[in-house]
Amino acid sequence: MKIKNWIECGINIVWKIFVIGICIFLCWLGAQIFLFSSYNIPSDSMQPTLQPGDRILVNKTCMGARLFDLRPAFEHRPFKIYRTWGWNKLKTGDVAVFNYPYPQTRDSIGFDIMTYYVKRCIGTPGDSLEIVKGYYKINGKKWIDMPVSVRRKQDSLHYVFCYGERKIHGVSTKAFPKKKKIGWSILDFGPLYIPKKGDILFLNERHYLLYRCLIEWEQGKKLIWENGSAYLDGKRIAYYHFKKNYYFMGGDNVFSSVDSRYWGLVPEEFIAGKATLIWKSIEPYSEKMRWERIGKIR
Repeated sequence: MKIKNWIECGINIVWKIFVIGICIFLCWLGAQIFLFSSYNIPSDSMQPTLQPGDRILVNKTCMGARLFDLRPAFEHRPFKIYRTWGWNKLKTGDVAVFNYPYPQTRDSIGFDIMTYYVKRCIGTPGDSLEIVKGYYKINGKKWIDMPVSVRRKQDSLHYVFCYGERKIHGVSTKAFPKKKKIGWSILDFGPLYIPKKGDILFLNERHYLLYRCLIEWEQGKKLIWENGSAYLDGKRIAYYHFKKNYYFMGGDNVFSSVDSRYWGLVPEEFIAGKATLIWKSIEPYSEKMRWERIGKIR
């Protein structure tokens, strides 16, 4: 009887440990989906704000957690993204993590579930964005509410290209949409209106060049410009009614960041959340802990 009792007791303990483990896993999974996720910083595109080896915590409650079918996402088939309730929207100056919207070609928007970028939100839906001699202007006003270290990077870009070498090896100045009729560069860009849900836009040739990828992504149909008019799936259209919100994302390290200056706008559905905290930082070469970097992201 004693052996039987010991066996029953052992089974009960194992079962309780198993149930507790399942509960902990489900809580962890729920938190990952609905509350917070951790991401590693692999490049220097956000220096000095974020550095390679930083691990950041992304708050998903700000805009609401994304819910979607994983299978079509992995297979690169069309699917819908839903959001839970969020308590706020992404604002100019916020650092965000998002799925890179042009993984296969910069000629069309696509969703790559395995490719994430982290950048600073420069323009929000409804804003008009410009870059004048390397400096951002939002709705006609120079953007000055940024960390001092980021301001210094823009100052360097301005002085190098306007008064210095003008050309730097490895740094391209050709900007979105890379069309001769637009002729923008990372020094002189825009104004570019950032569409918000509900906007109605007249489709002239300039707007066709700027917003074609967005319209094709929303509609799942081909948009072409022919004989002075826009044709969506073969039907002539003079105006377009946007169904989604979009954002302009820029890296703090303006010399070494492939961002919206080069490939365009980010759909709201692609944004995973707001980066709020550096919770761990390891120097990539020495693998030493950088305790001084842990804290809130500015």
